[in-house]
Amino acid sequence: MGVTSLLAYPLLFALISLVVAFFATAWLLGVFRTERDEARAGIALLCAMRWNEFSRLIAEVLKDRGMQPANAERSPGQDGFDLLFMRGNSRYLVLCKNGATQRITAAAVGQLHTLTQMQDADGAIIASCAPGEPAALKLAQERRIEVMADLDLWRHVKPWIAHDQRIDAEAAANAMRRKRLLIAASSALIAAFATYAAIALLGPKPSPPADVAARTPVAAARPVPAPTAVALPDTDLSEEQLASRRAATVLEVRGLTRVSSASWSTRSTLQIGLHDAISDTDLAILVEDVCRSLLQHEELRFTRLQVEVPTGSPDQPMQVRWRQCR
Repeated sequence: MGVTSLLAYPLLFALISLVVAFFATAWLLGVFRTERDEARAGIALLCAMRWNEFSRLIAEVLKDRGMQPANAERSPGQDGFDLLFMRGNSRYLVLCKNGATQRITAAAVGQLHTLTQMQDADGAIIASCAPGEPAALKLAQERRIEVMADLDLWRHVKPWIAHDQRIDAEAAANAMRRKRLLIAASSALIAAFATYAAIALLGPKPSPPADVAARTPVAAARPVPAPTAVALPDTDLSEEQLASRRAATVLEVRGLTRVSSASWSTRSTLQIGLHDAISDTDLAILVEDVCRSLLQHEELRFTRLQVEVPTGSPDQPMQVRWRQCR
């Protein structure tokens, strides 16, 4: 089936447009990436915590790694860092930043590295709700300072978050997912309606069925004229004479320019084949010429014409147009 014939079915293209537009929009909006939405909602909860709650949460994460707090008498922020943890004989300095605007800068990483050397520590950790600057993250990797920041921080602390807070983060992610699904569905419907309207207006119109075409009158621009004088049927003609008239009429029809074949499929049906496709106006002219030959004999006045019109495509069958002189 060619593209031209497919354009006659705008509903099919509208359905394809609906599916493609929905999944494309959903992918662009990240509908199927709910973990990221949950992490954003979780980070917002962390940023809203008091510093003491946030630091206790970070401490639980570090304890799960086998680290233990050291020097409980020291105050947070003393000597330039917040928490001091031990793993065996190794000491680690910890910075806790739960402010949404406290971005990790290269200067802060450099200062923590200096403190690590001054305190004779084996490493340092930065836990921050805000993201880190690219230069700061690169410097931290070079100085062997671990950074848990922004969305990555949620992955570390999620198991230690209170149940109700975890439920709130998941609910916020689901609400965002539903909103994006609604946007994707609306966009898909708009695309489907636009595709249907465009193809319905610009695409080819399907040919009417054979029974509808048979009831369609010949174009009014060139009506088939009635003969000026029609002989009454001669009841004295023999079957041989009637057959001779029918054969002579077929020969006349075959001589028309657009006709490739003509034969009687029944006593009242003349089957006509055409060389190529034809417009409705040219078909009306052809029918007029055929009827002129038929109306020479009164017994052929009510003959049905079965006109087979090529579609121009080898994959499509002939289109049958039914006409009648009277």
